[in-house]
Amino acid sequence: MAKNSASDWLPRVLFESFLITVSILVALALDEWRENRQHAEAIQQALSNFASEIQRNKARIEDTAPFNRGLLEVLRNRYETKDIGSVDDYVNMVESYAPAELRTTAWETALATGSLAEMQYDLVSVLSFTYGKQGEYQVATQSGMSGLTSLQNLAGDRLELATYNAVRYLNGISSLESELNDIYNEALGVVENALTASD
Repeated sequence: MAKNSASDWLPRVLFESFLITVSILVALALDEWRENRQHAEAIQQALSNFASEIQRNKARIEDTAPFNRGLLEVLRNRYETKDIGSVDDYVNMVESYAPAELRTTAWETALATGSLAEMQYDLVSVLSFTYGKQGEYQVATQSGMSGLTSLQNLAGDRLELATYNAVRYLNGISSLESELNDIYNEALGVVENALTASD
């Protein structure tokens, strides 16, 4: 009798255990699929943000670089011909200098959300280099401007030296702007390839 009842319930218990195990495995697989999909969507959004921000920053550099190169040429010509002019002339010229205002929102957001950790190493390396060079430009533009118009450099007898320093500074800025433009082009290519691959 006991043997008979064991043969009645044992297959049912084994079948129910099998169903429970399969249900758990399916639930885990669905969770993993959902998590992978969310990661993929986050990466896609981050890549899209990078593409937009780099394009905007590139456009800002392209807008400001020609004027800054022109200002550099005017100051260089004045320095080389010793036609420095007055302190007021110098101040008016230097204060017309307009560095590009560059954004880092996409980089900061990708860092904060952990999206960068999910991206391929080569892509992160290109983005890190791009935003690092952009940071270098921002530091140079912020620190240099105050030095160009500091009162100790604007005395009449120091104006030639101030002009020389302005030429050196603007030459460095123009080189950085040109380099950044090339870096942006390369970064855009890499980001757009990553976007296409993740579609």
